[in-house]
Amino acid sequence: MKLFEPIEIGGMKVKNRIVMPAGETNFHTPDGGVTDTLVEFYRERAKGGVGFAVVGVAKIESHFFGGIAIYDDKYIPDLKRISDVFHEYDVKCAVQLWHPGRYEISFDPNRQPVAPSPIPPPIFTKKVPKELTKEEILQIEDEFADAAVRAKKAGFDAVELIGSAGYLISQFFSPATNKRTDEYGGSIENRTRFAVEIIQKIKEKCGENFPILIRIPGDEFIEGGNTVKEMKQIAKILDDAGVAAINVMAGWHESRRPLITMLVPRGGFAYLAAEIKEAVGVPVIASHRINDPLVAEKILQEGKADMVAMLRPLIADPELPNKAKEGRFDEIKKCIACGQGCMDMVMQAQPITCLVNPTVGREVEFRDLKADKKKKVVIVGGGPGGCMAAEFLAKKGHEVVLFEKTDKLGGQFNIAANSPLAYEFAELGKYFMSVLPKLGVKIYYNTTADAEKVLAENPDVVIVAVGASPLIPPIPGVENAVTAFDVLTGKVDVGENVIVIGGGGVGCDTAAKLANDGKKVTIVEMLPKIGADIGVSTRWTVLLYLNEKGVKMLTNTKAVEIRPNAVVVEQNGERKELACDTVVIAVGTKPNDGLYDELQGKVAELYKIGDCVKPRKALDATKEAADLALKI
Repeated sequence: MKLFEPIEIGGMKVKNRIVMPAGETNFHTPDGGVTDTLVEFYRERAKGGVGFAVVGVAKIESHFFGGIAIYDDKYIPDLKRISDVFHEYDVKCAVQLWHPGRYEISFDPNRQPVAPSPIPPPIFTKKVPKELTKEEILQIEDEFADAAVRAKKAGFDAVELIGSAGYLISQFFSPATNKRTDEYGGSIENRTRFAVEIIQKIKEKCGENFPILIRIPGDEFIEGGNTVKEMKQIAKILDDAGVAAINVMAGWHESRRPLITMLVPRGGFAYLAAEIKEAVGVPVIASHRINDPLVAEKILQEGKADMVAMLRPLIADPELPNKAKEGRFDEIKKCIACGQGCMDMVMQAQPITCLVNPTVGREVEFRDLKADKKKKVVIVGGGPGGCMAAEFLAKKGHEVVLFEKTDKLGGQFNIAANSPLAYEFAELGKYFMSVLPKLGVKIYYNTTADAEKVLAENPDVVIVAVGASPLIPPIPGVENAVTAFDVLTGKVDVGENVIVIGGGGVGCDTAAKLANDGKKVTIVEMLPKIGADIGVSTRWTVLLYLNEKGVKMLTNTKAVEIRPNAVVVEQNGERKELACDTVVIAVGTKPNDGLYDELQGKVAELYKIGDCVKPRKALDATKEAADLALKI
């Protein structure tokens, strides 16, 4: 595979073409200090076979909220702990140097952010930034260069400038945020001057042979911003200035289009890398939604890029590179682009985790799993929680038997995967169907396990993970409706004009599928907002999709009666009738707890996890499964 061919970046020899790009983990101390958790997180990815890793973001000033610290020499020894870990596994590494500019969130509430021009951002603090003076610009350039010196002293092989996502360097690049009339504004050459001067200063302080990479958007996807046409010109200037490689991503944080959710097809922005590659002579790295090594390989084979960046896929499965190299593609735990454990957590300033990999941030706890005493464990239910428990318990050396009532693993994920908003969810069940038998788990498919079947296995431990069933609300005429689960699985015929009662995640998934099938859809939701249970990083893209598909969304609206061809709703104290062909119920689920109650007192150890405790997110189910596996 071309993916595993070595490559050279500015004289630095890299063993393969898989890049782990920088990304916030919140595993650092509040001031940005390195922690054992962060070091072990990186160790797992280094061990997994990645070729090149970029650490960060790393803040070049002390007052920025977020990021690891590189603004003072006192952080050099701790940063060296990270570079040492990568070098132990023959991985080349860089630090990404970061100044947020107008996106700044500060520890000091009275601090004014700075930017090329005093234009407030539409997101984050929305504060009007101070326009930088020439002296302040030169000072920030020096801060970048001094930070690069610290990175070199800490043993890193290179640095990367973040000139993307809407941070300070990209604010200078963009005509939407740079309205200056001096030598740092106006023409493309002038708008690129800030970055070029930073590159020159780093070279002066670190030497010509210390590689400098830069991450840029191939297209800013903001009104009045740079398109790929202008970014190609900027990339050429940066190449001429001496950058060693260009990492191409898409958009800014404020772009109003999906950039990393499932609504972006796999490798959907590789075309931007291909465009930039036409303009430059240095290696180009493609980014965004490359969750499969075969997709990555295709990008390389087609000459769209020289390397591929995979952050969330390496969070989901740190061993992805080694598994791909050994041809174990069916054993790769793919990132499903749900955003629940990564982006949603980062946006709430919480440490990241991962729905498909609950060991994230807990690498040491889950390393070298071994049970003190082998036990026979029976798990009922092959959804995300049950399967995750089975995987960890089998790795610990327990004998594991799994009962699943359908013909495949994945539980409600397989139902949700029928929606265009959740198709990647099918990957998790496929992974478990491939991996669990290899770990020695005995799976009974198409088997509804009752107490008798469970007890016949003579288990030491029973884990009930049977999920939840659709909640049927006490609305008069509810017998005239069908459930969202039956619609998503194609068990019922649906007319042309559909009303979905319930605008949570399941209701949105169902509405999206129906709208995609050409149906006229209305969501009726009693709460003030649609998708209240959907993560912050994804919800807005779901609403965007539903709007684009013409789905009508009624909030603060209660369904009070369901008739054969209509729903009576109450809105602002008024009742009205909405005509339709089909009514779909999507008001939530209720726990399936009967089996657990039946087994009480009949086995030595009895547990329940996931939705059969109470309906929540799959992230909660897989975390509970992992926690329980550590105990047994």
